[in-house]
Amino acid sequence: MTLIDNFIKNIILKDFFKIELDSVQSEIAKDSIKNKYSKAVAKALGSGLLIIPAILFLNTQILVSILIPITMVSGTAWFAISLANLKKKFEQFGLELTQNLFDSFMTSLVVLGLLAFFSFFASLFSEIVIIGQQDFTIQLISAILGIIVVFRILYNLFAGSLKYDINDAMLTGQAEAAEQFFKKSLSLLHESANILQSGRGLTVANYHIGRSFYELFAFIRATGVMNGRLDALMKRALDLKRNPSMSQKNADAIAIELIENFVSYCINIESGKARKSFENLKDELNCLKNNKKEPQEVVDSRLSTIFKEIAELLEIQGEFLFKKK
Repeated sequence: MTLIDNFIKNIILKDFFKIELDSVQSEIAKDSIKNKYSKAVAKALGSGLLIIPAILFLNTQILVSILIPITMVSGTAWFAISLANLKKKFEQFGLELTQNLFDSFMTSLVVLGLLAFFSFFASLFSEIVIIGQQDFTIQLISAILGIIVVFRILYNLFAGSLKYDINDAMLTGQAEAAEQFFKKSLSLLHESANILQSGRGLTVANYHIGRSFYELFAFIRATGVMNGRLDALMKRALDLKRNPSMSQKNADAIAIELIENFVSYCINIESGKARKSFENLKDELNCLKNNKKEPQEVVDSRLSTIFKEIAELLEIQGEFLFKKK
């Protein structure tokens, strides 16, 4: 790691890295430090060095009047953006666009900091300032370097805003749809678990099993998982929902098939709590498959537990449950 990487990780984000992070969260944090924050800070410091002559030898009032609105705009854009619902295939592009905005904001802050520094210690540099202000060549070079830095700030702000806008166009309706599927799936899972536990009858139980799994697989699809099996599984769930009075043997076979397929989609189990829920879910599934002569009340109780564990998994990890590390 570079000096800047270490400074950001061990000083600025020291308390953050004391938190217990799973491998996905840790990788995201480290990748952001390496590919976004450190690079932006290094470039900002480089720009700061380039603009020092302009601060010393040119009218800083003009520079301040330019930088303050730029800093406000880039800072507002940086703190407002959110990539929580970014599509998987656009993740690298998301890193790029946030880097542009952070770069613009960070460079603006560095330049403003230097303006304040040289303003407070103006007396220390008064002789150098007088020499530079009397030399046209020094002033010209200072102006060129200052223009390079200012236009670099403006370019990053423009590029980041444009990239964010096109990314936002790719997400039209996606975040809202995924959130609606998520909330609906959780609500139905808890409702189905309670109904199964209350023993309201096989037909009612079958209906809610089919309905819950239909919404569950719809949520998985809304998270961006591309798999042809999802459509077939949603159709199987609809079969159970539309015909809940089918033979219990067929209903149980569909329920087990749907649970097994859900388990196969859980490819990223990180925290200990999630692992516990997942293992409990698999244990109940094995009992459903192997204990052929259990009373229906016990079968319903197992299904109720399975729905509760699925809801627990979704609440802990959300869509990351279905995404590779």
